[in-house]
This record gives sequence, C-alpha cells and structure tokens, in this order.
Amino acid sequence: MRTTAATAARTTLLLAALVAPAWALRVATFEGFEIHHNAVRADFVPAEVARSHGITRSTSRGLINIAVRRRTESGATAPAEATITLTVFNLADQSQAVRMRLVREPEALYYIGEFRISGNDTYRFEAEVQPEGAARAYRLRWSQQIFAD
Repeated sequence: MRTTAATAARTTLLLAALVAPAWALRVATFEGFEIHHNAVRADFVPAEVARSHGITRSTSRGLINIAVRRRTESGATAPAEATITLTVFNLADQSQAVRMRLVREPEALYYIGEFRISGNDTYRFEAEVQPEGAARAYRLRWSQQIFAD
C-alpha cells in the first residue's frame, strides 16, 4: 500500500511538472480519443521524480509527455496504450527523432521522451499516435517555445 501511495505521489508530481504552466497543456480529440501532450524543460521535473523515471534533468534537455485517453460509453475517459512516433524540429529545421517510452502506474498511463534544446527556441513537434484498437493513426502537429538557460 505504501508503494502505491509513493507511486501515485510521483505520478502527481510528474504530471504537475509537465502541465505547468497551465497554458502549455494541449489536448487533441480524435474519434473517441483524447491525446494530451506537453513539453517542458527537463530540469522543471522534481529530482525525485526524474530519478524514478530515468529522466535527465538539464537546462539543455526538453521532456515531452503524451497521454492517450479513450472515451467510454459513459462519457468518462480511461488510459489507452498507443504506438507513438515523434519528431522535434527547431527553427533551423534541424530534426530529432524522440524515443517515447511507456510509463505505467496504478492510476496513470503515459509516454515520455527527451530531446536536446539550446538557447531560446520555438520547437515544432510532429507526432503520429496509433491508439491500441483504433482504426488508424492520428497526426499531431504543434509548436511550443522552450527557453534553455
């Protein structure tokens, strides 16, 4: 029971770090799925959470979080697994493929990935998300400014 409480606390801290500031949280809706996505500078993640999830805390690293939720018949949502392919581009159009890894916790399921950042730049994210059981993959594209020190 103690382990579950600690895991839930870590999840809460990670998700809070990834959705702060609130304006940076993004949600895309596709045919019965919600795809929540956000990116932050990796040093924003609390040290304990970073250690437990193998995240490199650094001002030169970005962290992306994607959570896929399936809408149920009751209108609620439930976590859904997915295959995610993600590429990040800087303003000079240099690209980085980002390896997304699944984080499974008692009350949460999400994917995280790390990428290099430098200076103050606007990053373009292009993701293809294939939720388990979905008839097709969904494309996400968004830009986000991330400031490195």
